[in-house]
Amino acid sequence: MNQKGQAAVTDALYFLLIVTFLSVFLFGFANSYGNSVRELITDEYNSTFATNALKSILYASTPRDPDYDVFDDEAEIDYLLAILKEDYADDQEIDLIERKVLGKTILSIMSPVGDTFDYIFTIQTSGESKEFVYIFIHITNFTKERANLVLARDFYTYSAEDDPNTPEDETHVNYFCSIDSEYNNLKSLLTRLRANVGPTSEASAPIKLIRNQFGSNDLDNFDAQVDLILWDAVWLGTTEDRTTGLLYVDDPESIENIDWGCEKAELFD
Repeated sequence: MNQKGQAAVTDALYFLLIVTFLSVFLFGFANSYGNSVRELITDEYNSTFATNALKSILYASTPRDPDYDVFDDEAEIDYLLAILKEDYADDQEIDLIERKVLGKTILSIMSPVGDTFDYIFTIQTSGESKEFVYIFIHITNFTKERANLVLARDFYTYSAEDDPNTPEDETHVNYFCSIDSEYNNLKSLLTRLRANVGPTSEASAPIKLIRNQFGSNDLDNFDAQVDLILWDAVWLGTTEDRTTGLLYVDDPESIENIDWGCEKAELFD
């Protein structure tokens, strides 16, 4: 009789253990399922936005002169991609005026997410002689401050504040990069940046550019690629664990790494 009682108790304990395990498993699954679905929806939304934004940038109509608005009567309006092709065909470079036109168009189209996302827009040629024709970077102008906390290691806070008394947006900085920079150096810098900023949303598209054929006046169409990369705004400078900044050292308004080939994008003079 005692043996039967012990067996019944043992069976009950095993049953209770199985029920407990299943309950914990189901609770964990139910608790994480909502977060997983939310992350998937957010990722899908960001990827869709990046794709649609890239299409809008490439097929936008814009003034040829960056000092004009698209609604000005004196403005000469054209497709942005046509302006870039025409300008690049002259000397295989995108001149400052066209860089500004493209930069203002990017800022306008990306404005719905420009406060919370940083992003990079690039144009690079394909084939054997690869180069970055254009890089536009929009980053948050964080201020780094040491927190007044007694901890085992230094703790910093990062903030971005806009002065309401000035028309400029002090919370963000824009750069034109890849100026006189070597392709492989830029490619490695971009790869390192993407690997360290966290989850990204990206879109790419092939385009055609035009250049003069060597030794003749004929024009040659060749392949190029446009990329748009977005990520949640983060500090891109040095940290205690990162001795070399991703884009700058301690000041988002000063990119000291000459390999980036950056200069401030003064779009609204």
